[in-house]
Amino acid sequence: MQNILIVAHATPYGSEKFFNAMRIALSLQEQEETPVSLKLFLMSDAVFGAIKHQSTPDLSYNLQQMLEILTAQQVPVSLCKTCCEARGVKAEMLVEGAEIGTLTQLTQWTLAADKVIHI
Repeated sequence: MQNILIVAHATPYGSEKFFNAMRIALSLQEQEETPVSLKLFLMSDAVFGAIKHQSTPDLSYNLQQMLEILTAQQVPVSLCKTCCEARGVKAEMLVEGAEIGTLTQLTQWTLAADKVIHI
């Protein structure tokens, strides 16, 4: 089993980078040929992607729903504590299953990963 870590930095709706990170994560979870152990760490403005009660005007995609699918599949989703504090993001604002993590956690996940994807 491959250990894959996705680290997202991009703002959730300012570009499609965060959306593409979620698409990659969902695709990795859905494929059956090679089992993976996936983890997701959100940094910088990407932490806003894990806030619940998102409403997208054009309904083209909803990152909250994508994250909820991943957490329902037991994919760990952590947010950078420093990034959250700098942006006023609190644990009670997050989608179910997402948690505020630390740089130490990211370091451990990185060392344990076979592949790290930065987006």
